[in-house]
Amino acid sequence: MVLLASVPRPDPQEVERTAVPAIARNLESLLQRIRRPVKLVDHALEVFGQHYGQVTEPAARKAVKLLNSQGKTPPSTGVGQKRTREIVVRPAAAV
Repeated sequence: MVLLASVPRPDPQEVERTAVPAIARNLESLLQRIRRPVKLVDHALEVFGQHYGQVTEPAARKAVKLLNSQGKTPPSTGVGQKRTREIVVRPAAAV
């Protein structure tokens, strides 16, 4: 006899909606602490936090764009190589 358990899968859009601001906050904190450019892949667990492995690369790019729209990073479109390991974010200039 085989028993199967059904685990509801989270809605990917809802996960992304909550992940993007969280990733942006984590990235902002990291940038403030180390004050140098950051490759997301080098700090994946710290940047993605509880969303590690749950969101797609476009969510990471949206987080970078969100920081930029808030003036917390230099101008960036979040566009570049289509690989997370290539996403590099620079801290905003000290005011």
